[in-house]
Amino acid sequence: MKKSVTLIALLCLVLSGGTAVAAVPGGGDLSFTPANAKPVIFSHDLHVNIKDLKCSACHNHTFQMAKDSSKMDMSKINKGQFCGHCHNGEKAFDVKDKANCGRCHK
Repeated sequence: MKKSVTLIALLCLVLSGGTAVAAVPGGGDLSFTPANAKPVIFSHDLHVNIKDLKCSACHNHTFQMAKDSSKMDMSKINKGQFCGHCHNGEKAFDVKDKANCGRCHK
C-alpha cells in the first residue's frame, strides 16, 4: 500500500511538470565522498523499506530533498545535525562511537 501511494505521488509530480528528485521510489542509494574519510553509501531502501521510516522523518527537518543540497561534515553530524539527529545512541547507533565508523564509511 505504502509503495503504491509513493508511486502515485511521484507520478502526479512528474505529470504536473514538477521535478522528481529520484527515479526510484524511496530515492535509491546516495553516495558521499567526504574529505579524508572512506566513502559513504546512504541506502534509502534500508531506512524507508526495511526500517519503515517515513520520508518526513529526515526530510521534514534534517535534509532537503535535493542531492548535494546540504553540506555535511562529521563535526555537524556529531552535534546532532543531519545523520546525527537519529544516530545518537538513542534512536540508532551512535556516530560518535569510533567502533561504528565502518557501518557508514566503506
